[in-house]
Amino acid sequence: MPTQNVNLTSTLDAFVKSQVSQGFYNNASEVHRSALAAMARREEERKLQMERLRSEIQLGIDDAKAGRAAKVISVKGLATMLDGTLEKAIQRLELANAEPLA
Repeated sequence: MPTQNVNLTSTLDAFVKSQVSQGFYNNASEVHRSALAAMARREEERKLQMERLRSEIQLGIDDAKAGRAAKVISVKGLATMLDGTLEKAIQRLELANAEPLA
């Protein structure tokens, strides 16, 4: 297993030592590996979120190019559209969470 030397602030050093002394980890290396694994998971989740966002943006672009877009020309029109969108989203969520009929 490769070894790396890491310089920590006194606060981080105290945190690592407390994690070991409290029995959450056997040694400092386990604390460091756990922290890095959590960072790697967050980075993977961020990448997946960005992929989903890009996909949704592309769907919007494709819809606009195909003429499936609403033109909003006033604040009131925007509010009405957003209210309708919210209502549809709530209905979809309620249907997704509904109990099946016996």
